Amino acid sequence: MNSLDWYEITKARKMVKAIDASSCGNTIAEYRDNMVILEHGVNFRKYVVPKSKVERYDGMDIYLSISRSMLSTFDF
Repeated sequence: MNSLDWYEITKARKMVKAIDASSCGNTIAEYRDNMVILEHGVNFRKYVVPKSKVERYDGMDIYLSISRSMLSTFDF
């Protein structure tokens, strides 16, 4: 999904959701071919996820092609 306007997406801090629609956090930055996701909650966590893991973007939320449990493999 390299055709997305990553500057606007990170500026707006768009919500990121896993393939099962569970919340993963907000996109806060772009780094090379990756996006940085900040998960809010009791513990703040950051994930560096390849853009290739983006399944779709509906204008409001970014949907990943991985499950919520797989997100931990991209922990930063």
